[in-house]
Amino acid sequence: MVRKTSMRSKNKRVKRNTKSRRIKRKIKGRRIKRKTKSRRIKRKSRKNIKLVGGGGILEITENSNETEFEQSHAVINYGLGPISTYNLVNCIAIGGMFELDGKPGTFLTHESPLDYLEQQTKLYQIKTRLDTHKAIITQIILFRIDVPALDVYGSGLTTQKIIELMIDYSGSLFSLPPIIHTYSCDISTLRCGKAIISPTEYKSEITPIRITPLNTTDLSIPPTPRPSETFIAIVLNNANGKKIYQCPICKSITGTAAPLNPEDITLFTHKYDCPNKFKIPKEN
Repeated sequence: MVRKTSMRSKNKRVKRNTKSRRIKRKIKGRRIKRKTKSRRIKRKSRKNIKLVGGGGILEITENSNETEFEQSHAVINYGLGPISTYNLVNCIAIGGMFELDGKPGTFLTHESPLDYLEQQTKLYQIKTRLDTHKAIITQIILFRIDVPALDVYGSGLTTQKIIELMIDYSGSLFSLPPIIHTYSCDISTLRCGKAIISPTEYKSEITPIRITPLNTTDLSIPPTPRPSETFIAIVLNNANGKKIYQCPICKSITGTAAPLNPEDITLFTHKYDCPNKFKIPKEN
């Protein structure tokens, strides 16, 4: 009798353990399904804004207000409202006008000369989207500075050479010769041109340089004081043995003009998100 009782109790324990394992498997299966479902939702939400290179391409339909955006981003507006960049400060802005289902629209990009490849990528992505919608691009406009900085970048490229490269690229991509619009900067008052484009016109306006971003809906720009912050630049020599500077954070390299005129911040082109972008370089 003792042996039979022990066998029955053992069988009961085995059944209980098996049952508890089945319950755990069901609960675990439900958890996996829930996790998979939540991941699908997140993936769908990420498709709303396409990120390209250092920034995103935002598609809007704004018919009245001006939409302003910062460097390394781009905007496609299917409405009548103007779109504009922050101050260009030696940067290149390329935009265009198009017609879609009989309605006009515009697009605009804004990049540093260092990021010309990212600008090419954004322009290609914009064209692909407009082609998908069967839009007709009617004009291409390239905004460039009147007096380019003398920086020499990788492979011996200068700002002027990159401007010429982007003129050729945009003309070839859109099969339209770009209209060249020049903007200017006044470093003595810390003001620089910004690009503005709408379905009816394109222009540039010289405004105080933005040190800190403002809301895109707030278009009133207060006067900006002369930069007083400095950073310690890395001193290098170029191939000709002349002094040049390098940013210790974004690793951007200047031309020979920056060490001679350190307070002219347009001569030191940093990456778009570099904290030293509007600071004066100093030697240690």
